[in-house]
Amino acid sequence: MSEQHSFKVTEDNPLLADLKLSWSSMVFSSDDGIGPMRSLHEAGDSLVAVVYFDDDGPSFLGSGVMVAPGLLLTATHVLDELRAMEKHPIFLTFLPTGARGWLAKESRNSVRESKYEEGKTNPSDLTLVSCTLNSDALAEYPLNLGALRVGLPLVGERLWAFGFRHCFVEDGVASVSPMVSSGLVTAAFPQGRGERMPAPCIEVDMDTMGGMSGGPVVDSDGNVIGVVSSSFDGGPSYVTLIWDALNYRVGGTVPALMKYENVSLLTSKALGLTRIKGSVERKPWGDIVFTLSEGEMELMKLSSDPSAIKSNNKFLKNDQLDEFIDKWGYDLEHAASNAAIECLGSVSNSPIQKFLGAVGVPLDCLKSIQSFSAIDFEGVEDPEIYSSEQFNDGTIKLGYYFELLSVVWVVQVSEEDYHAHEMDFDSHFYNKELKDGVVSLEAFQRCLFKADVIFNPEIEEFSDVKFVWMGIRIPNKRVKKNTQ
Repeated sequence: MSEQHSFKVTEDNPLLADLKLSWSSMVFSSDDGIGPMRSLHEAGDSLVAVVYFDDDGPSFLGSGVMVAPGLLLTATHVLDELRAMEKHPIFLTFLPTGARGWLAKESRNSVRESKYEEGKTNPSDLTLVSCTLNSDALAEYPLNLGALRVGLPLVGERLWAFGFRHCFVEDGVASVSPMVSSGLVTAAFPQGRGERMPAPCIEVDMDTMGGMSGGPVVDSDGNVIGVVSSSFDGGPSYVTLIWDALNYRVGGTVPALMKYENVSLLTSKALGLTRIKGSVERKPWGDIVFTLSEGEMELMKLSSDPSAIKSNNKFLKNDQLDEFIDKWGYDLEHAASNAAIECLGSVSNSPIQKFLGAVGVPLDCLKSIQSFSAIDFEGVEDPEIYSSEQFNDGTIKLGYYFELLSVVWVVQVSEEDYHAHEMDFDSHFYNKELKDGVVSLEAFQRCLFKADVIFNPEIEEFSDVKFVWMGIRIPNKRVKKNTQ
């Protein structure tokens, strides 16, 4: 039996933020092959139709999956096709009594350099889109979202793909068929599959139809592991894994996400708006680390160029690392903090302008600094040895992360420059002292460091500290409230 749905395009509907959230998943059969879903609205908002309008009415071009309020994933090539036609995407989700309509705000994907053509880049076939709700909120229904799973599906694992089949348009009304297909994983490409699919992807022995591109591909628990990217008639289909999307940042469209300049899926997860299964951690320096099972790691090794895989086998194993830290941790912290302060205070290489500029100190103030120094006020926090490697000479190279809880910047400016920018200086610095026409001021920051350091067991000494990354923790801004 056919169902008819329509929606009226409205201004941004703020009721999006008030909708109840649900991560309930559909029940799947274990049969190979493609067929219709039981109803148009079975997946709720988790299954998204990518639509455009022309003189004949709406046409369904692709699919997607909603993963947070106003955040969805789809295939990059679907959006590229719309841009080539100079059409704007409209995203539709279907519920028993109507449809929700969404308009794109921002989109992000990633690119990789071509291996064959200098200067050419190839985009990942995975895009994160932030969108606004531009229809009746249908508040009696929850916002159904796809739960994500970060992992590498094993060969032989059964997966399911969902999407909307291309159908005809008659008298301004578009027919649409929600489809589901199932099959087994046959190959993995953790480093991408050629120039057309440069991001991590897998091959699945299942058929998918035109219009299903960008639709969610899920495991037996209903967790989204990727999106449909391409297929051949009768199969196989290729699925871009969600890995790259963890790095994407877009502007949110609900208040909880709009508090930030831009957000990632990990930000959304921390706020309880996205569910991501798997061991995933964003390091302070920006790297995203996720832990795979033994089976997944074995498949990763078998399916990758060995020269491109960095071994995670540390020279110091867990017990050895604990013993090493117990014995040498204080000396390591002392060597690292001394090297950090020396680097911060270096006239030629100090990041003082970058660090102070990041918290809003105006450039005119930074340029007027005549001299400065850095002081470690409270010592090392959150140290972590994340890699270890022994060389032929017996020395050990350690990858080390740590934070200096409180660095005091002591800067000197001329009295004239201070008075020229007095309000700005007083807004960012403390403990003003005037002596002989020079004003001394202090600023406090929490500084973060990632470094390589060499340990020589024979002389029991740390040396050659080289910083590969450094940054600061920017404090949350407080919103001032007017009182009467």
